[in-house]
Amino acid sequence: MRLVHPEGLAMSMSRLLPLLALLLAAEGCASQTNTQPAGAPPTPKTVTRENPGGDADDPESAALARLGAEPWGFRRDFWNTLHVPLVDWKNWRRVRIFGHPTRASYRYGDDHYAVASIWYTTIEGPNEPEACLAKFIDMATPIADANGVRIGERQRVRMTQSVGAEIRPMVVDLVEGRLDSLLGRDDYVGAIAAYPSFPGTCLVQGFAVVATEHRDAAKKVRDRWVAEGANKLVWERHVKEAPEPLTR
Repeated sequence: MRLVHPEGLAMSMSRLLPLLALLLAAEGCASQTNTQPAGAPPTPKTVTRENPGGDADDPESAALARLGAEPWGFRRDFWNTLHVPLVDWKNWRRVRIFGHPTRASYRYGDDHYAVASIWYTTIEGPNEPEACLAKFIDMATPIADANGVRIGERQRVRMTQSVGAEIRPMVVDLVEGRLDSLLGRDDYVGAIAAYPSFPGTCLVQGFAVVATEHRDAAKKVRDRWVAEGANKLVWERHVKEAPEPLTR
């Protein structure tokens, strides 16, 4: 279990990754009954949106295993404008971060085994993915530093995204880091993806997985998201022009 001062939840997700690490260290812990022997999967009926690890002896490991193996589905943002890909999609909860709104944010389990968030805003100048990613990083890094998030090496991956018959460039930064607090340390792995968007706007998505106890499993989940899911974030087909940059 990982605990954090309540301010950690208020600050989290407001600037995606690296600040997603703040939400991964979530306020409080879910109530769990762990009855299975070590190494056994959870009883299917105990797997819920609140606790996707169910009654496994190690619910965190079981939850990460689901994120590494379950099929993809999708959720939508509050305004039904974004098509958001998520593994084991029924067990993600769309969350609202009071005081620090985003276009859309989601958590996997009450213990926040993984989180995803989307940032959509206007931009002056080119709205190319690399320019949008640079704008986001410039904004996020000082806030992360001030809240104990320490970023390790960053690796950039250039990808493409198919939108209808059009092939568009996108960029993804792979990130590893940690969150230090008075209550201890949590490690995480994650990624930040920047997309082509409507002229004058930026669209960025962050994804992070807790990696303190099960680093290899967390990296598998993160790498699957990059390889299979990141390029599936698209505006819904009925969205024909830039939506208002609303948040909640």
